[in-house]
Amino acid sequence: MKGLEQAVNIKLWLGNGEPAKAWGKLKRDPELWDENGNTLIFFGRNYGDPSFRICSSMIEETRSATLIGMLDRGTVHPEGPREDQNSGVQHKLYFDAHPEGSKLDVLRYHVTTRNFFAFLIRKALVGFTFYQALVDLHKRLEEYLSPGIDKAVAIQSYLVMTGLLNVSNEPRAAAGLLAWSEDVRWNNGWREAFAHSVGMYTELSNLQESADISIPTTAYLNRAHLELKARIHEAEDRLTTFYFDDAHFAQEDMPPTVRAASVRFRTFLRQFYEKEYQTWPIRREQPGLWLDRIVVSRLQEDLNALYEYNVDRKVEWGNDDESEGRKNRALLKSANGLNFGLDGEDVRMLNVLQNLDCRLNASHVPHPYPLLPASVPGPAPVKKSAFGGKKKDKVRESRIAHAYADASNASELSREHAENDLVEAFVGFEKADQPGDVDPREARRERWIIIYCVLQTLAGISVDVPDLSFDGDVSYFLNMRLQGLPPWSPPDKIFMDASREQSHCWTTARELVGDHVERWTLRKGSTWCAKSEVTAQSRPLSAESQSDTCTSLDSNQDVAYTQIEAHEACRKDDLSPVTEAGLSPDSSFPPVYPSLPAKFAAVAGIDRYSTKPLPIRPNQGSKRDPEIEHPKR
Repeated sequence: MKGLEQAVNIKLWLGNGEPAKAWGKLKRDPELWDENGNTLIFFGRNYGDPSFRICSSMIEETRSATLIGMLDRGTVHPEGPREDQNSGVQHKLYFDAHPEGSKLDVLRYHVTTRNFFAFLIRKALVGFTFYQALVDLHKRLEEYLSPGIDKAVAIQSYLVMTGLLNVSNEPRAAAGLLAWSEDVRWNNGWREAFAHSVGMYTELSNLQESADISIPTTAYLNRAHLELKARIHEAEDRLTTFYFDDAHFAQEDMPPTVRAASVRFRTFLRQFYEKEYQTWPIRREQPGLWLDRIVVSRLQEDLNALYEYNVDRKVEWGNDDESEGRKNRALLKSANGLNFGLDGEDVRMLNVLQNLDCRLNASHVPHPYPLLPASVPGPAPVKKSAFGGKKKDKVRESRIAHAYADASNASELSREHAENDLVEAFVGFEKADQPGDVDPREARRERWIIIYCVLQTLAGISVDVPDLSFDGDVSYFLNMRLQGLPPWSPPDKIFMDASREQSHCWTTARELVGDHVERWTLRKGSTWCAKSEVTAQSRPLSAESQSDTCTSLDSNQDVAYTQIEAHEACRKDDLSPVTEAGLSPDSSFPPVYPSLPAKFAAVAGIDRYSTKPLPIRPNQGSKRDPEIEHPKR
């Protein structure tokens, strides 16, 4: 117990994330002094005054033969001192330390006696180190309690009930809990202590108490700390300027106006956070990482709200089958089964997203497509005003402002997202972002690429280790890797790592699918619907015309037909709501949310659309619409 050898003072461990305090109340502890108690506790017969006063029933409930014997032998007789009779004292117990022990040994013995009674009434722990206090208490329980009681489990229950399991912001307690949990093979305590120890590794590694941690666990701590630090550094590098190589290289062949729109949006994000934090990146008093868990949590909240404002939830990733017979399968599909037609720029955008996900070894964000405004024809030849300046095209600006507002989820946002400062600033930024020079459709697409990249970056560092009991207001990160830990557990019972699939974009997708399954059944008469085959003639989903398509077989199982019911023709839900009686027993739910693609098709994506004509995208017109001017690619 090397940490004890260098400890100076006795400390009071309060738990619940509070720092340890100096403690010097061994002579008389107010927490263990009950005026209604009938039993006095002395630290040996050489101590004149009692240190604790408790109820004898507490000792009797332990059913400890040792303690009950001491209680019987310490009974105060009627002919004893009158002050004892008047005060209601019925028992006196004397706990003598070993006479041949050193001063430190005697002090440890008395501190442990105090902790034993604190354990019985669920009070805070004291000790030179947290590990020493737990080890000594464990030994005392082995001495006093009956063999049928699991002493380690009893201490675990005590730690949970008193809040001592919460070692957040207290590296000394984290080190002690980690060492003791390894001694008794307590998985939950070890995970809790390990996560907080990695988060506070810089402080913990300089503490004397770190010597109590085993050599293998020290190596695991160092490994997890370095891996986490590398991930944070990588995220800092991207979030400093919101610059992403994947997006930049894909813009090299784009028109200057499109590239400029991307640069302006990155500048907008940087300036927004400069205003929030005075500087961006944030300046810290101590050298090292400038990102912390609180800042990342704020960024996550902001980008989640921005995602909700822009995302098209009716569009999801399509099948990822790369076989020759499926080459023309769509990268995306609409949620109701329609083929989602993509133009060349859509494919380029998806390639950027797939390349990013592949480089990060990350699963796709479930809904990767934004609500895109209609393309607005390029500005007319510039006219000069009577005063010699350029005349604004107010009609075009109004059309663009309306297009942006129409291509959003503003009416569906929760209050939390609708009132988010970044969303409010983004709405104003889009309307004012050089509406006379850039097509709103192209600009929104470039902004979406950056939003997606930021979300994927944050998802890799914002999700905490699962099943932590205490992950509250701490500034250090709690999403370290737990590869193959704890070391004593079999492979099928090791801890789960933090997963980006627990981030907002994934959890909301699952919640929406679950809510959809719970509320609706997709049924047509007595025939269940299946997904339609994708064809080049399938039209994409649009705000103006939302259709539900399904391919069904008749009763003879040999004739297929497609049902398209447009909402503009029939203004009622195509889905049958669940009746008050609930789903019928023979009901089968629609398929669960599709699993994310395991493979990536960043290069093959364009080939998928080179053999068939692209469907006409909404609001884009066609060659037969001479009045609509198409922007040059």
